Amino acid sequence: MKLNTKVLALMAALAAGAASAATTETTAGTTISNTASAEFTDPTNPGSTTPLTATSNTVSTTVLPKPSFDIVYTDGTADGNTLDNAAKTTTGAVPGQSIPTNYSLVNTGNVALDVVLNADTTGSAAGATVQYFRLNADGSRGAEIPLGSTVTLAVDNPATTADEGLVNIVQVITLPTDPTKISPTSVFGASPEGSVVGTAGPDLLTTPGNGYATGTTNYEENKAENADLQFTKVTVYAPALDNNPNTSTTNPVDSAGNPITDPTKIPPVTSVDVPTLPVGTTGDNTPVVATPGYVTPGAPTADPTPGGTPIASDIAGDNQIAYPKADTNTTPDTVVFTNTLTNIGGAVDKVQLFPALADGTPDPAYTFDPATGTFTNSTTDVKVRFLDPLTGKPIPVSTDPADPTKAIYPTVTVPSGSTAVYRTEVTYPDTNDSDPIQPITVLIGADSLKDADTKSNSNTTDTILPPAAQFGDTTPNQGADAPQAPVQTVNPGTVGTPTPTAGISSPDITDRTAVFPMDVVNNGQYNDSFTLSGSVNFGGTTVPVLYYAADGSLLPRVSTDSASPDYNKFITPVVAPGEELKVFAVIDTPVAQIAGNYTVSQTAVGNYSTITMTDNNDIIRVAPAGSIAVAKFVAKSGVAAGSNPINGIDNPADYTATGANGALPGQTISYKIIGKNNYNTAVSNFSLCDTVPANTTFASIALNPAPSKTIYRVNGGTWSATAPTAGLAAGTVICVAPDTDGNNLPDALAAGATLTADFGATVK
Repeated sequence: MKLNTKVLALMAALAAGAASAATTETTAGTTISNTASAEFTDPTNPGSTTPLTATSNTVSTTVLPKPSFDIVYTDGTADGNTLDNAAKTTTGAVPGQSIPTNYSLVNTGNVALDVVLNADTTGSAAGATVQYFRLNADGSRGAEIPLGSTVTLAVDNPATTADEGLVNIVQVITLPTDPTKISPTSVFGASPEGSVVGTAGPDLLTTPGNGYATGTTNYEENKAENADLQFTKVTVYAPALDNNPNTSTTNPVDSAGNPITDPTKIPPVTSVDVPTLPVGTTGDNTPVVATPGYVTPGAPTADPTPGGTPIASDIAGDNQIAYPKADTNTTPDTVVFTNTLTNIGGAVDKVQLFPALADGTPDPAYTFDPATGTFTNSTTDVKVRFLDPLTGKPIPVSTDPADPTKAIYPTVTVPSGSTAVYRTEVTYPDTNDSDPIQPITVLIGADSLKDADTKSNSNTTDTILPPAAQFGDTTPNQGADAPQAPVQTVNPGTVGTPTPTAGISSPDITDRTAVFPMDVVNNGQYNDSFTLSGSVNFGGTTVPVLYYAADGSLLPRVSTDSASPDYNKFITPVVAPGEELKVFAVIDTPVAQIAGNYTVSQTAVGNYSTITMTDNNDIIRVAPAGSIAVAKFVAKSGVAAGSNPINGIDNPADYTATGANGALPGQTISYKIIGKNNYNTAVSNFSLCDTVPANTTFASIALNPAPSKTIYRVNGGTWSATAPTAGLAAGTVICVAPDTDGNNLPDALAAGATLTADFGATVK
């Protein structure tokens, strides 16, 4: 831009905020007319002193167009023709920021021009947007001038104080917010560039147009394209943060950006034992694996101590996992993580912390209370606080008016090249250690205040895997909460301890072993094995519970020393989260134990979680030495065998114990009488008896199947091999028995054996 005297005056006026004429040249199209004259003494009157005049013809000339325009910085700054030598530079801009620069379009010629306005972004990084707006007289922003549209520059009228040849505009460069399009080395910029398309013909007198040859494109001050530009350059600050689990730190600082000089305030990452032993591993009551990590710190105001909860650091996965053990109360539990935030950018940064979604935006499930610094999840009641590592107090929200973006969450200050250490306190409900529980996962967002959005620049994850377990009698579905107390009846007179097999328990009566199927359920979120133990007090004699796997093998003992108190403690295989293990509790009742109900006391303890569970509702019922059961059935067609048992004896087919039946006078009612010996030994002199019912007479009685010899007795008389005669009156008592040894007395009935008699009575 070459400045003539008029333009220099203009620039001075612009710098003073006033308007000035853009040019003093005569407006194109103006007609210049001129008439000459002659002055002489009248020759007819030589003595006259009054001269005479004679006028010529009038000659007219039209002022031709002399086009010229310029774009200048409104404040008079000299041009900067390229991005590298831009006259105006904004440094430290943040993504999303808008940078305005005022310019003036000036008509320095004598003809009105339609200037096409565009932006030259040569050398600028991609991603920024450039807009132009008119400026109102009061300096406020007016209508947008779309790129490629026309701005009309009138010719200044020197007779007015207004500057008709001047249009003030503002250029606005808006930086991108996408972190992939901006970095600390990004350089953005733009310059307005005007052009005018010529409309003049070959003869300016006859076709003046705008003075530029028709079809030509003309640029500022009639120079070549890009030869007269006014660049604004923008360098930006892009956050460069690395939010991590607890790891080694360089130049550690607290939440206010002050150096941490006491290394004990940062829990060292060494080795911790966590419950990640593979599922199915047997015989291990310490189901842990040594893993890089640290233990939760003690009170934040004190040196970190092994507070109890080991935390495994997964740096590659940007995650750290806490494995808390169980406690004995129902108050909410708390785990305190240590996190680090490194600023690898080129300037000090302020960063706000919050629970985030995967896309980096704040998690809407949490509400934030700035008074307490607490984020609360309204659905899970999980609470999160970010604490200073030195004071243990909640990190406050920055209220510094100089922050590029207003903070709304706890804010840490991180100098360039330093690592801020902060603690993440996660508190979660602990209503019980039994019901299934989900992992507690907090994705922590770290958002620089130097960018325009509230979106994390770097995420890291803190995860809590809480414990939960159940132990009890087997149920059809997963879980261990049987609706009623199981009872196992045993016969203390038998010998032998059957080994249980999958799905099979010891039957009642036939032996003295009680077997209770049990479920061990891992409702927590980490692998664990369990130690099982139990006993039964049989009136002074204590018998241990033995535990078998579903395949019938005895579970490993904690100690193989029979003199050790751990000898009768058994270890389950490692159980995965959300899975259950079925085992069998086996108790061998002492021989000849007296009858009664005996409670089985059982305990299961999580070997890592320390959850202690008891099951004290199983009953061993020791029956008397035996009993006799008798059942009577009446004939009824169509009754299925076993469909109507009575007294533990199944009904034969076509007989019922309870179903109504009918008979006509003269018809015979058929009965079956079945006796069963439930003693654990034979009973002597066993016979079956029945009384002739009222309104009937005796028809017949016989054993089925028939023995080699049958004897009978009527009304308590002597036993006889002669069958009673039909027609005996109602009320007559008739007994029948086998006499295979021929001693005229009833035979013994073996243990568990039955005797069946068919009895008939005729309706009168």
